[in-house]
Amino acid sequence: MSRNPGHPVIPPRSSEKLDAAQRAVRKVAAEQRRVKQEAVSRAVAELLEEQDTRINEIAKAHCILPEKVYMLSISYTTSDRPRGQKFQLKELQEMVANDPEMQDLDEETKQKYLGELKESRGHKAKGVRSTNTAASRDVQATLKNIYEELQALAYRTGIYACLFVTRGHVYDTHAATWFGTDNIMDFWEDRMNLSPDYIIKQLELWACNEEKTIGTITKHLRQEKPIRLRFANFEQIKYKFGIDYEGWPDGIPFSSPYKIQTIDEIRRLRDAIRENTFQWVKMTPSQHQEYRKQVDARRKAGETVGVPRQGRSDKGKKRKTASENDSQPSKKVRRTRAAQKSREIIETSDEDSDGGGDHF
Repeated sequence: MSRNPGHPVIPPRSSEKLDAAQRAVRKVAAEQRRVKQEAVSRAVAELLEEQDTRINEIAKAHCILPEKVYMLSISYTTSDRPRGQKFQLKELQEMVANDPEMQDLDEETKQKYLGELKESRGHKAKGVRSTNTAASRDVQATLKNIYEELQALAYRTGIYACLFVTRGHVYDTHAATWFGTDNIMDFWEDRMNLSPDYIIKQLELWACNEEKTIGTITKHLRQEKPIRLRFANFEQIKYKFGIDYEGWPDGIPFSSPYKIQTIDEIRRLRDAIRENTFQWVKMTPSQHQEYRKQVDARRKAGETVGVPRQGRSDKGKKRKTASENDSQPSKKVRRTRAAQKSREIIETSDEDSDGGGDHF
């Protein structure tokens, strides 16, 4: 490519069409593999039957449970595997295919296994490291892969990318660092007059400052009229401000998290917020207008939209005014009366000075 002429070009994948003879050969080979797999499965099934019989005999002879013999046999057969080595996908598929207990599973059992797998993957992907040493090693290993991927992507496509990484707490042990493809870091020095080392130091100071969120909180608290989210009256908020939501977890009633009773529902809602599958959205003007028309029609039909405000405890009763409760007038009333009296005195003095003439 003209973008990077000195690097090798990845050829595009070619899809060749097979003729009738090639399709026939592949069909025969697939049939042979199927027959061979069935023969191996039958042989392994016979071996497992003999193994179960032998396990029961050993358990009976030594007065222990068959499950213990089975677990010991597994530990002995897998003890030759080096520490940290994982099973390959092909090996796992063969283990599942040869396991009688994994055959003909119902839909409920399959969903259970899938749920456990997703939970395990989520725990490994987003679980918190237990020690600073483990966290530092995770950061180094992950950043190494990210650097390699970004550098390879820059070679393939010619992009520019920069990355600043720092610790988030003073007790963390991994060091702050930065990375850039090609000469992207010259941008910060030439255009912004900032060196990458200065930027990463300032970023680390900001991230390790325990009061870094105080400014945001203070700014929010100083707002004159912040929008308060009330789940019970969310329809009124939607009617007035045009705010809607998307991705609320299925099976959980839309209500305040304080009213959710089970831990499982709380975790589902938390995961939806973390993964950004649930989010607040701004309605388009046409959507907002259409929704307001629907709410107005419901109100004309006599339906109560949202939860009405609680009425006053003395609703329908005559409330006493301040003059009825206290015989002494308030300061405001006294100031008003004093001002009126002073005007009368001025007019009288004018009359005396004018000699009793008419006034218009």
